[in-house]
Amino acid sequence: MPKISIILPTYNVEPYIERALQSCINQTFKDIEVIVVDDCGNDKSIEIAKDYAKKDERIKIIHNEKNLGLLRARYEGMKAAISDYIMFLDPDDYLGLNLCENIVKITNEYDMICFSMFYQTKESKFVKNEFVISKEFDLEDYLRYCANSKQCYWNLCGKVFKKEIYLKAYNGFNYSKKLIWEKIYIFFFIYYY
Repeated sequence: MPKISIILPTYNVEPYIERALQSCINQTFKDIEVIVVDDCGNDKSIEIAKDYAKKDERIKIIHNEKNLGLLRARYEGMKAAISDYIMFLDPDDYLGLNLCENIVKITNEYDMICFSMFYQTKESKFVKNEFVISKEFDLEDYLRYCANSKQCYWNLCGKVFKKEIYLKAYNGFNYSKKLIWEKIYIFFFIYYY
């Protein structure tokens, strides 16, 4: 059984998906699965993913019957995942090559692991969204850190979750209503559980 399931909700990301998939399959830690969720876009994203899946059995593709949106697409991918730990990767992002190796060293100690990431500004500058937290932080310390930070930590990017925690959070979340920033909203359910 793979140690980490990396889920890519995919909707019209043809220019980026190849780089995202390359960053997954080239990880120094190989015991992963990559789940590409086809959320019914109209470009060649899924054709690219299928080509990769033919060459690497760790890549699985699941197809939604209709466009479900980001949150539901992530959930469908998570339901198909067989590992205990879940990482969400947007296909226009990519992973550092030893990220999974570093994460798996500490998965037995935590229900959630946060890591630093770079993002590109509108001016094409790369900025490090550095996550500096002590192992001694408890939930209250973490929420205070997020609230006082100038960075956005209220999302699912840059984190690995225990699958059972995400399942509880998602089942407590009312996804029948369309919300603005629903991925941030579910983040609070994750913390609750």
